[in-house]
Amino acid sequence: MAIENVIMMDVVGKIKYVDKFAKDIFLFNDIQIVDAMQEIDSGRFILPIREENMGELLGFAQLVSGETMMDEKNFVKTVNKLNELYKGSLNLDMISLAKSDNDLGKALGKAREFDGNLVVEYSELKQVNDQIEALGKSKIAYSYLDELDAKMSELDSLENFSYSLGSVTKDNAMRLKSIYNSVTSIVFHVGNQEDNEEVFMIVSPKDLEIESQRILKALNFKPIEGFEDKYTESPKQILEAIDTEIEALQARNAELLKKLNIHLEENRADATDSFNTLSLYANLSIIKKFMAFSDENFYFSGWISKRDKQRMEAIAAKYPEMIIMFSDSSKGSGKPPTKMKNNWLFKPFENLVKLYGVPSFNELDPTPFLSLTYMFCFGFMFGDVGQGLVLAVAGFILGKRGVELGKVLFRLGICSTFFGFMYGSVFGFEEVIHAVWLRPFEEINSILFVAIGIGIGMLFVAYVYSIINKLRQKEIKEGVFGKNGICGFILYASLLAIVGINVAGFAVATVLTPILGILAVLLIFIVLIREPLANYLQKNKHLYDEAPSDYYIESGFELFEMLLGMFSNTVSFIRIGAFALVHVGLFMAFQTLAEMAQNGVISVGVLIFANIFIICLETLIVSIQALRLQFYELFSKYYTGDGVEFRPVDLQINLF
Repeated sequence: MAIENVIMMDVVGKIKYVDKFAKDIFLFNDIQIVDAMQEIDSGRFILPIREENMGELLGFAQLVSGETMMDEKNFVKTVNKLNELYKGSLNLDMISLAKSDNDLGKALGKAREFDGNLVVEYSELKQVNDQIEALGKSKIAYSYLDELDAKMSELDSLENFSYSLGSVTKDNAMRLKSIYNSVTSIVFHVGNQEDNEEVFMIVSPKDLEIESQRILKALNFKPIEGFEDKYTESPKQILEAIDTEIEALQARNAELLKKLNIHLEENRADATDSFNTLSLYANLSIIKKFMAFSDENFYFSGWISKRDKQRMEAIAAKYPEMIIMFSDSSKGSGKPPTKMKNNWLFKPFENLVKLYGVPSFNELDPTPFLSLTYMFCFGFMFGDVGQGLVLAVAGFILGKRGVELGKVLFRLGICSTFFGFMYGSVFGFEEVIHAVWLRPFEEINSILFVAIGIGIGMLFVAYVYSIINKLRQKEIKEGVFGKNGICGFILYASLLAIVGINVAGFAVATVLTPILGILAVLLIFIVLIREPLANYLQKNKHLYDEAPSDYYIESGFELFEMLLGMFSNTVSFIRIGAFALVHVGLFMAFQTLAEMAQNGVISVGVLIFANIFIICLETLIVSIQALRLQFYELFSKYYTGDGVEFRPVDLQINLF
């Protein structure tokens, strides 16, 4: 439940081993590749100056980027063709790839032979499908004229008139209808298309054909395709002939498909082998694009987890003369990537954290805190045994289908169910079971005060997170003296204590209030002068990073914002209790409607609708409100989210 430590790995190996090493990297997968050429150019790829390393060091002077040398397009083209033939049923078998040595030449040969055998069958099948498609267009075209008794040959041989069939949009159809009287043609409305365009037949005198075409062009008249000179009979007879042709071609298509499927199944093993090998080499080509090459060596860089160091050393040990070096994350390529590590309970909530931003490598991972508080707040606001179980089941099904948010929904549904028992609510009814804790509508003040208490506890944890993050980043000014640092935390606690002991009427209030007030004023003053104070303690040359007057004006506004924020952040958590009350009140309103109906069937229908409506509406609203509390009240105090996500090889190279 933390952010894993990552280290930069730099490798130098002999070119003859590059394919095998790249395959090891592909199978290892849990590594983020970095452009080795950029690492070398930036001076971060540093080889020890030793006699045995002279060849590798001299190779720096003649390096070429793998980007200019590698091309995976031909592999990808063949792989995609195989995948298309087998309708996406071929999958990369990582276990098979790991166990065997894959012969590229053999795989290419098999693929070419396989392709050659399919050319005749596939080309005929394509020809048949093209004919069926063309006949389909003709059928649509002639269907617009199916009520015409005349033969098409008679229409085509008119001496003084010409005709055309086409479609226009509804708006242009209205324009055409409005100018019927001024159009130099006879206009027939003959049908509508699926895209809501209207189809017209235009008959024009040949002497005025140019004028008619000008008007039709202005209306964006689109001619109907599919009319053929070979069809000379009446439209009805033509349609019968087309149906007969289509039926014969479909029978031939089915026969060819059957033969093709038999051939595909007979060769599935070879196709799978070729698919695996060519996919592998396509991926290896992409991996090698990140490398740099000299005449004798390849140079490779990437981020790995610190715990994987020994495994990578074991891989490198397989190759003679390979040099492998590791460096601390702070010395790597730019900002180190963040690799989040959470258990099964918290893992799905990483997606919610990433909505705000990926944590920086030197930040605490907020996922565990967000997970627990988000589930708690959701359950508190939406507590119902029946509705919670519905959410849990829906989330479980979605999660099994690969929807990540479904896993979040499953956990939220469980929490909703738990609080349903606490409130004694089952599908909105509070008479079914006893409340383990309380019923929100009967203890309104209690539910609101508890909500604020929960918020205060969450804010305390947020302050602790902020202090740890700032101190880990060695930011003394904000970590110790800042508004979200140690001084800000103590100030917030002091102000709460003043309010608490006075509202509760404790006898010690008269003694503690002045002391806490003085402490609060002192802390406010420290927060005000945090920059010069921190610079003084760190013995920096300048006490201010800007003009003192500008600093104090800006800091004064920040102080006002801080005090206002402490109040608003605390009160904002009252919404947790408020939504718990709204949840109950909304069902009560539907229950009243059901009683007013005075009809058993209608009443049951109203209650069923009520539950569906509440589940859909409140799930959306409550989840958004719970997330808002996280982002605005908590994350704003301790989380920056300006990290770079760790992307393993399979996501980084993204072949398909």
